[in-house]
Amino acid sequence: MMLDDRSERFLRLLEPQQATLWRFVRSMVRTHHEAEDVVSETILQALEGFHRLRDEQAFVSFLFTIASRIVKRQRWRRRLFGEYDEPSIEQRHHADPLPDVQADIDLLRTALQKLPVKTREAIVMFELTGFSLEEIRTVQGGSLSGVKSRLVRGRQQLARLLDADPRREELPTTDATERQSLPLVHHQTVL
Repeated sequence: MMLDDRSERFLRLLEPQQATLWRFVRSMVRTHHEAEDVVSETILQALEGFHRLRDEQAFVSFLFTIASRIVKRQRWRRRLFGEYDEPSIEQRHHADPLPDVQADIDLLRTALQKLPVKTREAIVMFELTGFSLEEIRTVQGGSLSGVKSRLVRGRQQLARLLDADPRREELPTTDATERQSLPLVHHQTVL
């Protein structure tokens, strides 16, 4: 089957971004399967809307804006309709041969999920996918100083979450009546 010119251009632009898109989406959602769904939906929507893209230089922003919106829509649907959470998903075997590394990654993902959505998005785009501040501003909207503020606040919040005394099972939140559990990892501070 021959690809038309538009599809070939789309694939040429998508290929160098696939790994970055995966890392971004995987850091924004809770499970591997959810990330697969979001990436698939992102690519489908990007292909369907590719004819509206006037400047190929804007492809990265176009792609990550779509991914960001899909993640937000899924989160909204989960709050509205609830979530099917099969306990066996958490018990599945990880292919990573280094359990310590996997525990650290899980701890980081748990901490990232506690950040506000826009802050988490900015941190993931900048620290994990290597986006520039301007690219993040384009995807998120707002000002450059707003992006910088979210990065600073996000780093501070992650530092507090990850540098907490792991021997304590609970940490106080801003509301003294609400408590959050932190997983214990090797009985020592991670990262």
